[in-house]
Amino acid sequence: MAVAVQADQAADARAVARCRAGQADAFAEVVERHQAAVYATALRLIGDREAALEVANTTFYKAYRALASVDASRPLRPWLVRIASNEALSYLRERGRDARRTLSGEAGEAALAGLPAAEAQPEGAALADEQRAAVHRALAALPEPYRLVTVLRYLHDLSYAEIAAQTGLPTGTVGVYLLRAREQLRGRLAAEGVTADALS
Repeated sequence: MAVAVQADQAADARAVARCRAGQADAFAEVVERHQAAVYATALRLIGDREAALEVANTTFYKAYRALASVDASRPLRPWLVRIASNEALSYLRERGRDARRTLSGEAGEAALAGLPAAEAQPEGAALADEQRAAVHRALAALPEPYRLVTVLRYLHDLSYAEIAAQTGLPTGTVGVYLLRAREQLRGRLAAEGVTADALS
């Protein structure tokens, strides 16, 4: 995994250098390498394919415009995922998406808050929707570095070592950020009457 990350980082650095030298088409290489991760981030946060595609496009547009200031010595993927996460959360805030679309997939939902799948009964579905909405609000309220590692850990299912490789953070710092993020998520969810027992 580390070798692949280093190879991507080297290729990204070359593409960024070419873009800065006026070869705008070099950015297509960056998009090709990272579009799956960016789209997956948006889709898991929004739960709507068309909206996720819109967010992914916006992410790469903003990334391209910010290339002059990006540190090409660091991996680009965490930076792109960070932009995508922020764009997806902004999308949800601005459009007030239905809570059922906040997080897609039982694995992501359960990992974030230990929430049961919606029951067949209408009251069970309504309760699950309220819980998902609470999870979204709590996730959106996390400070940016905590939110990023949380997305990578619970939505992308990366290990601590993989998160460290993606973000350039020491593994110990990843652990500390995740611990603090879990504490904040638990506190925010508890305030809304939602348990988060599966956050471990």
